[in-house]
Amino acid sequence: MMSLFTKNRLGILFVTLPTLFSSSFVLTSRTVVVVERPRPIFSTKTDNAIQNDVDLSQLTVVALKDRLRQMNLPLGGKKTDLVKRLLEYSDADEQLPDTFEPNQEDAASSNEEKEDDIYNLTVPALKERLRELGLSVGGRKADLIERLLEANDDKDDSHTEYEVEREDKAEKETDKEHEIEIEPSDDDLINLDLSTDANRSESSARRAKRKKFWKTQEVRELIKQNDRNAIAKAEEMITQLELMAAEEGEDEYLPGPIQYTALIEAYSHCGASDAPQRAEKVINRLLSANSKAAKPTTPMLNAIIGAYASMKTESSAEQATAILERMEYIKDFGDGTVKPSVHSFAITINAWSNVGSETAAHNAEEILKRLLEDYDEALEQNAEYAKELKPNNVVFNSVIDAWARSGSSIAGERAESILLRMEALSMTEIYDVRPDTITFNTCIKAWCNSGHPDAPLKAEGLLRKLETNPQYPKQKGGMLIVRPNRLSFNTVINSWAKSRKPKSAVYAENLLIRMIKSYQSDPFSTVKPDVITFSSVLNALAKSKATGFKAEKCKSVLNSMITLHEDDGSSDTKPNVICYNTLLNACAFSAHGGPDERRRALSIAVETFNELRHGKFGLSPDAVSYGNMLKSIANLMPPGSHRTKMASQLFLSCCNEGLVGGICLDEIRRAVPSKEFVQLLARCGYSKPLSQGRMAHSVQLRHLPPAFTKNVKAGDLKDRQRGSYAPKKSKGTVRGRKQKEKPVLRRPGLLIEQSWMSGKDV
Repeated sequence: MMSLFTKNRLGILFVTLPTLFSSSFVLTSRTVVVVERPRPIFSTKTDNAIQNDVDLSQLTVVALKDRLRQMNLPLGGKKTDLVKRLLEYSDADEQLPDTFEPNQEDAASSNEEKEDDIYNLTVPALKERLRELGLSVGGRKADLIERLLEANDDKDDSHTEYEVEREDKAEKETDKEHEIEIEPSDDDLINLDLSTDANRSESSARRAKRKKFWKTQEVRELIKQNDRNAIAKAEEMITQLELMAAEEGEDEYLPGPIQYTALIEAYSHCGASDAPQRAEKVINRLLSANSKAAKPTTPMLNAIIGAYASMKTESSAEQATAILERMEYIKDFGDGTVKPSVHSFAITINAWSNVGSETAAHNAEEILKRLLEDYDEALEQNAEYAKELKPNNVVFNSVIDAWARSGSSIAGERAESILLRMEALSMTEIYDVRPDTITFNTCIKAWCNSGHPDAPLKAEGLLRKLETNPQYPKQKGGMLIVRPNRLSFNTVINSWAKSRKPKSAVYAENLLIRMIKSYQSDPFSTVKPDVITFSSVLNALAKSKATGFKAEKCKSVLNSMITLHEDDGSSDTKPNVICYNTLLNACAFSAHGGPDERRRALSIAVETFNELRHGKFGLSPDAVSYGNMLKSIANLMPPGSHRTKMASQLFLSCCNEGLVGGICLDEIRRAVPSKEFVQLLARCGYSKPLSQGRMAHSVQLRHLPPAFTKNVKAGDLKDRQRGSYAPKKSKGTVRGRKQKEKPVLRRPGLLIEQSWMSGKDV
C-alpha cells in the first residue's frame, strides 16, 4: 500500500493522496475519531478561504498556540500577534495543519522519560545539567527542576497550573475541529487504536505530574515565607489530589511522598502548636492506608523530627530522639525502606541544642557519637548507604552550639575539644569534616556564655588563632582557608564588656582598633565594624571602674563611628539612639572622678543630648535618653536651684513628649527636692499628689496620666525606684503593732566614708 504520509521542509507530516473516500478516521493529539462522511483531506486555501472556514480571531489563545506549535512557530506575544503570525504563514503558501503531531507515541514517550529522569535526579545532577545549558544553578531543588523543565520542554510545558488546565479543556473542545480524513488499512487502524490509548494514558500521567508539581511548589513558597496559610493550602492540596484521582480514575493524581512531606513541613514551620501530633497522624494514616497510598519515607520522618525540634522543650527533644531510634530499628530489622540520614541526626541534635541545658548538650554529643559509629559500620557493610550517613560540619557545629547555649561552666572546654577533633578528622580521607568560621565563632560563643573567670581571655585566644587564617585540606583537593568575620570580633568584645576584669574596657577598645585597621588596609575585609561593635565598646567603657575620663573616651569612640559612616555612607556604621544613650550613661557614671572630669562629663552629656534633640542622623531621644540625662544632672551637678531648674525643665519636656519611663521617674526624684517634685508634677498637669499631700516616694509610674507615658516602649515601663526613696518597713510587728528593736552595740572604731559614697561631693 502506498505510504500515507510524507515530510515537508518543516518536518511536518502531510497526507500525500489527493482524496480518500469511504470510512476515514481523525488523528488528534489525544483521540481517534471515526468519521462516516467522506470528504477531501484538504485543499489549498487562500486568506479569504481561511477566514471563511475558521475565523482565527474567534479562536482562544490556547487553540492559536496549538496551531503555532504544530508549525514550530514562536508562541509568545498577545492574541493579535498569534493571529498575525498564522496569517503570515498562510500567505507564504504554507498549509495550516490540524492538531495532528507526527510520531506522537515516540515524542510522548521521550518526554515522559525526560520528566521521570528530571524528577528523580539529585541536586548535584540537576545543577550539572543546568551548567551544561548555561543556566543559573541557584535555588532549592524545586526551583532547579522548574528551570530544567522550562529549558527542555519543547511544548512549553512550563505554564502555570491554571494554564495547564485551560489547555486540557481547550484540547478536548477542539478535537472535533481538527480532522484529517484518510483511508487506513485494518492493521493501521488497530495500531493507531493501541497507540492512541497509550498516548492518552501517558498524557494523563504527564498532566498529573504537572498538577502535583505546581500545587506542591505553591505550598513550599508559603512555607518559605512562614505563612500560616501554608497549612490550609497543604491540606487542600492533599484533598484535591485525592478527589482528582477518584474522578479521573488515574492513580498518578494520588499525593505522593513529596506532597505529604510538604504537608508535614507546613505543620512544623508555620506556627502550629500541635504540629508533631498532626504530623504523626499523617504517618499513621499512611501506614494504615491501601497499597496505592504513599508510604512513610525518610524525608517525612525528618520533617516530624523538625516539628519536635521547633518546640524547644526537653520532652519534644526526647520525642525527636525516639523517632530517630525508630528509624534505626526499621533500618536494622525492618524492610530497610526508611533509613536515618545525616540530616536526621543533625535535626535531632538541633532539637537538643534548642533546649539550652547542660544535660541537653551531653545528649547532643551522645547522638554525634552514635552517628560516627553508624558511619564506620556502614563503611564496612554498605558503602552506598555510607554516602547518605557521611558526617559533615553541620552536625559538629550543632553539638558545639548545644554547649554554647547550655551556659555550663564546662561549655567552653567541651566546645573547644570538639573543634580539635574536627581538626584531626579533617586530615583523614574518609571524613569530609573541617572547622570553618562558624565553628570558631560558636566555640568563642561557648566560652563567652560559660561564665568562666577566664572566658574573655580564652575567647580572644581562639580569635587570635582565627586571625592566623588556618588552612584545612578539602576532600576534592585544595585547601580551605578560614578567616575571622565581624561576628568573631563582636562576640569577644561583648565578652569583655560583660567582664569584671579591671582592664576589660582596654581590651575591648584594642579589638575595635584592630578591626578598623584591618578594614582600612583591605576594603574587602570581612571584619568591618558595625553599630553593634561600637555599642559594645561604648558599653565596656561606660561600665569600667578603672577607666579615667570615660566620658571623653566614649565621645572619641562615637566620633570614630561617625567618621567611618561619613566616609563610606554605610548603614552598618550609622549611629543609633543606643550609642547616644550609652554615651550619656558613661557621662552619668563619671561622678567618681575629680572636678575637672565631672565638669567635662556634664558638658559632653549636654552636647550629646542636644544632638539627639536636633535630630542628627534622623534620631530623637527616647525614655532612656531622658532618664540618663537626668541621671547625669543628678550625679554631676551640686544640689541647688540651678540643678533643680535644669532638671525641672527637662522633665517638663519629657512629660510633653510622653516619654516618662521608670528610670526617668527615679532620676527626677533624685535631682529635685521632694517638695519640689510634687509641685513639678502639678505644673506638668498632674496635681493629685499635691492636693492629697502625698510624698514623692509614694508616686508610682502607674499613677501618672497616660499622656505622660504614651510613647514609652514596653520594656521601659517599669518602676525602677531606688530603695532609699521607698518608705522603710518595720522589721517586726505583732498584730499590726510595731515591736521595739534591740539596740545594736557597735565596737569602738573609726568609721570612714568616702565623699563620693554619699554623693555629698556632687
